[in-house]
Amino acid sequence: MTDGKTLFAKYQETANNNLINQSIELTLLGESLTTPKVLDSCQHCLLLEWIETGNCENHQHKIGLAMANLHKQSNDVFGFEFDNTIGEMPQHNGTGENITSWRDFYWKHRLLFQIESSKQKQLINDPDYKRLLSIETVLDKLLSDSITPSLLHGDLWSGNVIITIQGPVLIDSAAYYGHREADFALMFMFGGFGPEVFEAYNEVYPFDKGFDERKPLYMLYHYLNHLNIFGSGYHAGVMNCAKLILHT
Repeated sequence: MTDGKTLFAKYQETANNNLINQSIELTLLGESLTTPKVLDSCQHCLLLEWIETGNCENHQHKIGLAMANLHKQSNDVFGFEFDNTIGEMPQHNGTGENITSWRDFYWKHRLLFQIESSKQKQLINDPDYKRLLSIETVLDKLLSDSITPSLLHGDLWSGNVIITIQGPVLIDSAAYYGHREADFALMFMFGGFGPEVFEAYNEVYPFDKGFDERKPLYMLYHYLNHLNIFGSGYHAGVMNCAKLILHT
């Protein structure tokens, strides 16, 4: 920059609204937790303030508090005002559908889309496909009608958290309004977060009964997404989640 300050620029050759949408997400999330300040965006470039890393002894505790604060932000319907991406895969958010059932939203716009994509790419065989489709039959037992929409980061793994001397800064979201427990799935899959995160969160926004039982259901979405992006190395994770969900 002309004033001598450093910034972060994210560039894409293909002209689309992805980076503009990312700027909208970061600004919205920034109302509840710390995200990089958006300086400008267009169809090719996203300009953000530079975040300097540093040590923060209680950053795990602060991550938990930040997540609880974020998840308290609600909405009338599930989904988002636009579709976005989760890694390299499209993430459809039911724009304009006014979906009030989390069970319906999660099946149609999260699991089913990923299952169909993996079948089309021949990453799962016919028995696997049928087994994954059968998960729809148990959703009534796992997902209550009382689940309300919470604002989610959507892609919350350790690589999307920058630690500064003031605390955590969250980046690279795939935001939407969904069940708050879904935001923990990548944490369970890839680690990098200590028990302090969950303890701090639970103190502010206690987990609902059945939280542990629903973990594989939310991990399944991300295992399927990784299967579709990175290939067969994630097949075992997908089918193990299915086994835990179906109890067979």
